[in-house]
Amino acid sequence: MAYVINKFNGEQLVVLSDGTLDTTTSLGLVGRNYVGYGETQNENFVFLLENFANDSPPSRPLVGQIWFSTTDNTAYSYDGAQWNPIGSASVSPTTPANTNAGALWFKTPINQLFAYTGTEWRLIGPESVTGFGSTKARSGTLDDSTGNPRPVIFLETNDVIFAICTAAAFTININNPVAGFSNSLFIGINLSSTAKINGSVTGNAATADQLSTARLINGVPFTAASDITVTANTTNLLKKGDYILGSDFNGAVERTWNVDASSANLIGKIVARNSQGGFSAGTITADFVGDLTGNVTATSGISTFNTVQATQFIGAQLSGNSASATRLATTRTINDVGFDGSTNITVTASAGTLTGNSLNNSVTLSSLTQVGTLDSLTVNDSGIFVGSGSQLRLSVDLSIPTIRSITGRLNFDMGPTGPDINFVDSATSLSLGGPESPALIGGNTTNLGIPGYKFADIYADNFFGNADSATLSLRATNLAGGGLGAIPVQTSTSNTGFLGLGADNYVLRARPGGPAWEPLTLEQLNKGSFINMVNSTTSGSVNLFNSSVPVTISVDATSGNTASKVVARDASGNFSAGTITAAFSGVVTGSLIGNASTATQLQTTRLINGVAFNGTQDITITANDTSSLGLAGGTLTGYLTLVGAPVNANHAATKTYVDTRFSELTFVSGQQYSTSGFTNQVGSFNDGANYFDVFPPSGKSMTNLVGFIPSIHVIHFAGGVNGDDSMRCTYSYLSDRIRVYVQNTEQRSTPAANYLAIWR
Repeated sequence: MAYVINKFNGEQLVVLSDGTLDTTTSLGLVGRNYVGYGETQNENFVFLLENFANDSPPSRPLVGQIWFSTTDNTAYSYDGAQWNPIGSASVSPTTPANTNAGALWFKTPINQLFAYTGTEWRLIGPESVTGFGSTKARSGTLDDSTGNPRPVIFLETNDVIFAICTAAAFTININNPVAGFSNSLFIGINLSSTAKINGSVTGNAATADQLSTARLINGVPFTAASDITVTANTTNLLKKGDYILGSDFNGAVERTWNVDASSANLIGKIVARNSQGGFSAGTITADFVGDLTGNVTATSGISTFNTVQATQFIGAQLSGNSASATRLATTRTINDVGFDGSTNITVTASAGTLTGNSLNNSVTLSSLTQVGTLDSLTVNDSGIFVGSGSQLRLSVDLSIPTIRSITGRLNFDMGPTGPDINFVDSATSLSLGGPESPALIGGNTTNLGIPGYKFADIYADNFFGNADSATLSLRATNLAGGGLGAIPVQTSTSNTGFLGLGADNYVLRARPGGPAWEPLTLEQLNKGSFINMVNSTTSGSVNLFNSSVPVTISVDATSGNTASKVVARDASGNFSAGTITAAFSGVVTGSLIGNASTATQLQTTRLINGVAFNGTQDITITANDTSSLGLAGGTLTGYLTLVGAPVNANHAATKTYVDTRFSELTFVSGQQYSTSGFTNQVGSFNDGANYFDVFPPSGKSMTNLVGFIPSIHVIHFAGGVNGDDSMRCTYSYLSDRIRVYVQNTEQRSTPAANYLAIWR
């Protein structure tokens, strides 16, 4: 049954017949029961894993397919018409071929980035001119005379700055001069000494070398290129105007005109400077460009300035806050650290200068190595840890005050002469240490040691109370009430007496009322089976031992095969026996004479019909019949007769069955030129042309198709055949026809293909 292979969007890609391999895409699509499918299938995985890595793209791509170019180490995706780089720009000195909107191009060697809008490549940056230095408007900074950076725009061509733009006038610091420029910069565009403005300029120039158009003064042309002399022409009177003192001039006599000016604050007078260069005025409203020098005096009203820069302020103190200042006029010290506002400082505080009597609860860590005398110290139940590794802990554990050592050992050292320990709890005491040590006072019961942790030695003059047990006494000078050879015996509850030394031939025997010495009573040791006694007394026929004489006891054994004897090995470690019956668990080393009722394997592997057998596992024996045909094949010397027609796929077929089925098939063959025209397209195939369709014969449909094979009939090449050419002859199963593609990527005429179709 054929496979119908669909794309992810549901569109049918190909109908894959049984036993066929489809190569219409970059992957081999394997049909049911295709021989050798493993190689194709594994290669498909490798192709996908490497994204078809090659120096040229796949020849049969699908939309969305990814190709890794080994030429520029860039991944590309196929959009149905061309390959576009993924996640990186095309790198080349010329515009790339892919022109999808949003594509990026990194132009070399000037290292500029462009983006494609869908119609043209737009420069993203940086500004650059191939073969020349920096040619652009560049942002930067220049330090002023006080060392503060000022923002500017440099206009430069081929690394040469010809203009500097600034929003505020300032003086360039002498440490970073700019070639061609004076130290003073004004608001606007400042040209270098070698730059000129060519063209019309609207507005007034503060200075000019000459006038562009010569003007006539008393009929004499004047461009300011050179001085001229103007002679008077009194055809008309020269009358005085406003703010002029004197008489009208008619040329008859010499007259002097003065400007009606004063340095005083007089109405209707032109402002003139006095001998000190100053003048008085009421309200002055003006936009000042450049530096103002002199003093500002206002006896009333409010004066507002945007920026005030002065060397000195004289008079009343300034009120209000300064928005910013680069530094303090007078350096101040903060905790003995000098600070003028020009640089950051770190202020350290001496502990002796701290005020207040408590630390904030946010202070949780300290680097203190020593503190003074504390009146009191309170911590929570988790306690205090002592030691670099927290070896000692003083805490409250489950409401019980606890001293815990994590090392398994706790030393109490009070110095070489002082007392070692003093624990006080109640009226009873136990002394530890030397003669000067204090008492260890506990409750009604005081334990020395705990189970598993005992005292090595105890030194004392007296012990009072009862000892529950004692495993060993190294030595004792005397026990009260005892005598030589006396044995301490507990005679009653809380009372211990002594038992004197017993007489000769008396033994100590336990009694309910206490141990007692009793005369020695001899007991007999009778001889049992397989025991020999030498020098023993005899009571009847039984040997016995009653301790009256020494007796030697030996086992009645022999290495010979003797009845009723214990088995003993001889000098060589051997012995003889009759029948040995035993269940062996383990390994028996050596040779056993006779037959074993069971064994795990044979000592020597044997062949059964050529199959090795040693008894460790089951085997299957096949009969060796020279007149039969083996399952693995063989040669028949006569005809093979089958029971009938096959009923499943693995049954052999009879000639009658094959002849009958063969007559049911319809074979259609022929040759056909492309009915869709042809294309001449370098480097890739075109599915929109170069094909023809084969339809089922009358009475058949695609479900009756058994097999189909196309082959090239004729291809017409165009141009030179080289490494960018590809040729194909393939087919696809559609719902009602077979579409055959025959094409060369460069061709000059319509191609054609042969085909063979088998229908059931």
